[in-house]
Amino acid sequence: MPKIPPIDKKHKICVICEGYEDYYYFDRLLQLNVWNNNYKFFLINAKSASNIPARFQDAYQNNIYELILIFCDTDKAPYREYSKVKSKINTFLNKQKASEKLIIFANPCTMQIILLHFGNVSLKKQGKKTNSTEIEKWTGVQNYNAHEKQIKEICGKISQKSYQSMRKRVANINFPDTTSCSSNFILFLERFEAHDTKWITDIQKYISGKT
Repeated sequence: MPKIPPIDKKHKICVICEGYEDYYYFDRLLQLNVWNNNYKFFLINAKSASNIPARFQDAYQNNIYELILIFCDTDKAPYREYSKVKSKINTFLNKQKASEKLIIFANPCTMQIILLHFGNVSLKKQGKKTNSTEIEKWTGVQNYNAHEKQIKEICGKISQKSYQSMRKRVANINFPDTTSCSSNFILFLERFEAHDTKWITDIQKYISGKT
């Protein structure tokens, strides 16, 4: 008699990543097993900010995830693309501030968070060439232009030890998304690390209009 496969009771969370940097970085953190075993993450690479709303709607309508999060850059001021993403998510869910509960942001870009694994870094712009000197300084990767091979090389240098270093540093930049060199990543790290999953229920209730 064939064995019945074990029932997976983990909380299914979909994370829509803006692009390759976000995707490979988040995947690297999953490989490190630094978060609570309560969660099972599913990653989607939107490949551009403009694709995020459509990917979000598709994932939402599939109705297989308990929660769908977004991991993206703020882009440069006046944050036109980022603002469009927030507005479209809010409109789709018919909740004025839904995006504030679902978006993991980095100002100006995810590379800001990545480099915090290696040192105290404060990026002011998104540009790959602009930041290439800092990227080489902290990771040794030269002439960075966001090729997949380069991203994977940088992410491969991230360890459980450097995760703890990043965690401490990113906690110091927990400011609003309009503030240069900011991120709300620490809020989600605390949730992903915790056994208590009430935060998922709280977001679900808000989106459904029960709170």
